[in-house]
Amino acid sequence: MFAAAACTGSSGRDYAVPQAACGVEVGSEVLSPLLPDGKNLTQRNYNFGPTQPRCELKVDGNLVVHVSGDVVPASTDVIAVNERGMRGLGHPAAAKNIGQDARIADRGALAVDRCVYGGKQQKFVADIELKKQAIQDVSERRDALRSLLKAYLPAAMKDVGCG
Repeated sequence: MFAAAACTGSSGRDYAVPQAACGVEVGSEVLSPLLPDGKNLTQRNYNFGPTQPRCELKVDGNLVVHVSGDVVPASTDVIAVNERGMRGLGHPAAAKNIGQDARIADRGALAVDRCVYGGKQQKFVADIELKKQAIQDVSERRDALRSLLKAYLPAAMKDVGCG
């Protein structure tokens, strides 16, 4: 578990925004818009294995962002498999210039890219779900999700050894 150091600001946020989300370097400027005001930020990793990183970001004990990744077979139609879940996150739309394919919804984002893992052609899936909205404007929230997904996907792929 990771607890961010406190730094008092005028925004109502008493914690420092880390450079990494779930151990993956994304930059605090990318992560910051998706985090609400509060006193304490914690991150908890609970990987299901070397190819399935999972993480929760909590502010004042409340789940704010859930991030996951998965290495899946190259034949998997990731977008089709996740279609219902993405619809549940609100109006998913295709996003360009993020991996092989991506969707951004009102409260979440999903991207997939090809990679080689264990000497075989595979795909890596990055999934971000907002459990609490720090940004009320949906368009701004979707832009912030797009920025985080674009930073997270290649870095997370590299971290799991999916090159």
